[in-house]
Amino acid sequence: MHSRENTTNRMNPSMWHLDAKTQLHITCEPTHYGEPRDDPAEAARMLQTAGHFHISRNLRMNAQTIAVCYTEQECMGGRSWTTLHATDEVARAITLFLNSTYGMLIRIGYGQSTDLGRSPIQVRAIPGHPIPDFAADTAAARRARALAAANFDRLRTLPLKRIALSALDPNRAEIDRVVTEMLGLPADAHTDAMLSEWRRLMCLQPTVHGNTRAVLSELRRAGIAP
Repeated sequence: MHSRENTTNRMNPSMWHLDAKTQLHITCEPTHYGEPRDDPAEAARMLQTAGHFHISRNLRMNAQTIAVCYTEQECMGGRSWTTLHATDEVARAITLFLNSTYGMLIRIGYGQSTDLGRSPIQVRAIPGHPIPDFAADTAAARRARALAAANFDRLRTLPLKRIALSALDPNRAEIDRVVTEMLGLPADAHTDAMLSEWRRLMCLQPTVHGNTRAVLSELRRAGIAP
């Protein structure tokens, strides 16, 4: 694999590693491009794993903005991202949910690390990540998929602050509003206030801010952290 800055090759794109400086939206560019293997069968097998939606295995909430990304090109996963294999309509719903405050709170609880500011999960744990059954053949799931499809292109290009600054991020709040509707919850002022408080409390947790100086400084300036 070669980083996109160090190669003119644009074959076999991959979401290989995390880049908090450039991965600022749900839509991301491939980080690496690969040369075909000498073993054609192995190369073909790897290419079959490519897709558009990828979950962060080594989530750093004090630095990263997203837990799941979308790539316009089909990409393979890599050291830090694993490709999700679901229909596009289901994957859109999963992506919005896991990038919302609802999803982040679940990821904090499901993460497999005691390191502050981080929430990694192993590859074999990804299928067990708790999420609503957006693939179900029910009226509620069909409505959730339809709402995700209707809003995805708008939301996937919004610039986001790092997860630990969600309380200061109006675009995270916008994702939360859409996901609230996807979940069939009341999209009203009461729910908005509840989510605002959840974002505030989440950002105050050491497991989220990781005692990162830059994060705490912004939270203090906003009157959120003491």
